[in-house]
Amino acid sequence: MLVKIEEIQEPGLELSKPIERKVLDEALRESEGFRLVAPGTLSVEFRKVSGQVHLTGDFEAQVVGPCRRCTRDVPVTVPVDFALRMVKELPKPDEDDEDERPAGPVKPSKKRKQQREDDEAAEAAASFELNEIDAEPFDGKTIDLDPIVREQVLLALPVTVLCREDCKGLCPTCGQDLNENDCGHSEKKDIDVRLAKLKDIKLKN
Repeated sequence: MLVKIEEIQEPGLELSKPIERKVLDEALRESEGFRLVAPGTLSVEFRKVSGQVHLTGDFEAQVVGPCRRCTRDVPVTVPVDFALRMVKELPKPDEDDEDERPAGPVKPSKKRKQQREDDEAAEAAASFELNEIDAEPFDGKTIDLDPIVREQVLLALPVTVLCREDCKGLCPTCGQDLNENDCGHSEKKDIDVRLAKLKDIKLKN
């Protein structure tokens, strides 16, 4: 999902688009057993601020994940809410261009000086909160939302899920789901054979 910077006008740009299933399927391959049910719709807003692009977005993904006790699938709604600063990548210096540069300091033109002062003023006028938002590089021409969506859904996934608070889990001996049937192993106490004879010793008063 590509957005051209030229499409972002002064008031900003708002988009609402369905997320392609393959985008989240690819992201969830890196998760701990989560699988996608429904990808949801991405709502995103773009604003140009001081040569950067401020991006805020949100969506909900429906997934299933394994219960950490009994491993059965648990449906989970994953709300995703994010804010990013898209910062243009600086071009790498070209050695040939450096050789062709004139020696000594170059005096900036009045037009360039005024432009720089305007940029500095705009930067000072921007909200200080903008600098506290995570920054991501981009090429200055387009913003690809797919890698952003993949990263954000992984960050929003819960570490673990439970099918229910009182889930009994699996029997460590036979693997039986103890929510469905009690196999009886939990009632048997394993005794170390080296200590078996001690159970017959009677303590004298």
